[in-house]
Amino acid sequence: MDKKFKIIIIIVIIAVIGIIASLSLGLFSTGPTTKFNNNFMSGSIVGNATLQPPETTSEYDKWEQSYKDNANGIEYNMSTCDNYTFLLDIMTIQNAFPKPETRKFNGVEWKIYYSQAVPAMEINEDNQTNNSKPLDVYILTCDYHNQSYLTVVVSNGTVECDGSTYCKLYTDYVAPYLESVKFKHSANAPHIYDILGLSKGDYDILVKEMAEYKAGNITEQNSTQST
Repeated sequence: MDKKFKIIIIIVIIAVIGIIASLSLGLFSTGPTTKFNNNFMSGSIVGNATLQPPETTSEYDKWEQSYKDNANGIEYNMSTCDNYTFLLDIMTIQNAFPKPETRKFNGVEWKIYYSQAVPAMEINEDNQTNNSKPLDVYILTCDYHNQSYLTVVVSNGTVECDGSTYCKLYTDYVAPYLESVKFKHSANAPHIYDILGLSKGDYDILVKEMAEYKAGNITEQNSTQST
């Protein structure tokens, strides 16, 4: 092999190694990131995101947190409780959501739901409502060490989204967020029945019915007739 050609190959290999090392160090990242650290999880968001104040004051404020990335039109609403699976199972049975995708990040299995939401209607000076496009919504949930974690990602359409786990919104923003998340377990996380305003007794009955329904022992019609 020609000596000059050998030198070129060595230079190319060194360059490739340098690029891989730089990528692993984040030197070629797609943009700025925002770190978050609250009572129940920590991690980072791709983009310049700003912590949002709670809309109302409640006893659950310490278990909820919201960040908004105005440039990319994305909001991240994080929360925790003891059993979000119960709530999302009900929503799925009622056809509010399609069945979720499942993806593993750092050994933790996340359920990923996609839906769309209609933004709040505004009336302009001519008494006409605006025709805003639907919002893209990813609902991300997992159970880890007997605690449920939920993040609702809402996008106004600035970033391309088709509802899959392959579009830009998911691959460039949702997936990196999930990859970064670290959990903080707390024995004091709120109960889902308190959040929903249910008694513990009514909640236990609904959980039992849900288990029977998922096992195929009762149908939605049977459940409706028994209430």
